[in-house]
Amino acid sequence: MNTMTNNLEGKPWFKQPWLWFVLSVPITSVILSSIMVTVAVVGRDSLVSDNYYKDGMAINQTIEQDQFADQLNLRPIINVDNSTITLELKTDQLKTEHLDSEPLSKDLKQPFLTLKLLHPTVSDKDIILKLLPTPSGLYIAELPTAIEGRRYLDLYAYDKSWRIREEVIFPIKQFELNLNK
Repeated sequence: MNTMTNNLEGKPWFKQPWLWFVLSVPITSVILSSIMVTVAVVGRDSLVSDNYYKDGMAINQTIEQDQFADQLNLRPIINVDNSTITLELKTDQLKTEHLDSEPLSKDLKQPFLTLKLLHPTVSDKDIILKLLPTPSGLYIAELPTAIEGRRYLDLYAYDKSWRIREEVIFPIKQFELNLNK
């Protein structure tokens, strides 16, 4: 027994195996907790809103915009090329039986349309385009980058009086936004 205590006493403290075995748990927890704090501070969630009241009030406006687009019976047809988006805005007939206010104009020509290509989780990948009218009646805009994956498309009138929203998975060449989804 005397030789065992002499063996342990003869080694410096940093060469003792039980010391490192006992210290491994707190050292590991300090390293992992610092990694978690770094991820929490650097990787903030961009989907969290600070102003819930304002967001709640905006819901009523977006519902009205969706209903107005439904009353107009809009059918936007979107063509996506490599770097260009072309939109054709069609309507069959106006649904006048649902209108309580003034009659709607059959002229749907807009000075411009706003198309938001929203990524479901990463706001840095969102793209907002201003679609400008062409003499042929189409609306056109240049894409800054190629789009791949799932996106929410929000199409707004220039005065934000109506909105059409749909989920689309890119790459896709041509599709029609559907109001009744």
